[in-house]
Amino acid sequence: MKNAIKFLAVLILACTVTFGVQVKAATAITSYTFNLRNLERNPVEMWLFLDSPQFSQDPGEIFQNSNTFLEIPPYTPEETQKFVAHVQYKLEATQQNEPVGLDTYITSDFSKEVDLKNGYLVEYSSDKGGYPTIEDYNTSRQPTSKNLIAQTNKFEPVPDYYNALTFGVTTTEGTTGVTWEPEPNIDYTITPTLTFYIATGEYQENVLAQIDATSAENAKITTGYGGDFNNFNNVWVTYNQDGTWTVENQPWQD
Repeated sequence: MKNAIKFLAVLILACTVTFGVQVKAATAITSYTFNLRNLERNPVEMWLFLDSPQFSQDPGEIFQNSNTFLEIPPYTPEETQKFVAHVQYKLEATQQNEPVGLDTYITSDFSKEVDLKNGYLVEYSSDKGGYPTIEDYNTSRQPTSKNLIAQTNKFEPVPDYYNALTFGVTTTEGTTGVTWEPEPNIDYTITPTLTFYIATGEYQENVLAQIDATSAENAKITTGYGGDFNNFNNVWVTYNQDGTWTVENQPWQD
């Protein structure tokens, strides 16, 4: 099955016990460390999701799209599980046979590393079975140091053939982002906020979901000034015995 476009901030996750990855990026990479603690008696599967960025154009309905998860055993002070996130933005595009919607499976065809203050042209085919392309482009709207612009071409709708757009992150586990269906001939100005959610539940890899930002069942983790990370970009996330979450910017006192 084909699928969507993905504006991805490349997030490389490294589990301290099992894996670590380095990537070559065009610009300096900021790293974020998520320290994870499970106070339940049994292992839990923790999923990483990304909140929506800010848009100049209303993208319509947005869905979370992730295949990034870890099984976290009951906590012991001797061994802390963690994600290490290295952020580099990336653009991916795809055309697919199913519409963008809840419980739809989404993957991607084409990818390109992208940067803030730059514009890009995303061209979709007007023929069924066609593939998209992505290239640097002098977009009609000027990007700033805080955003990037993805401009879609004047594609014609194709019966039973769909396009999608996702801004998110790529990880050593896979990817995580937010997906929506783009319109033709639109310049989407995307301002990253890099707000994350960690959740447990019956999620599936690359199957679109919707995360309730106000739910106590999710840990909301924000970056930037006044966010949840400390000065060294570390955060400590606890899954409590009652199913709630605690987010702290200092180490646990065992």
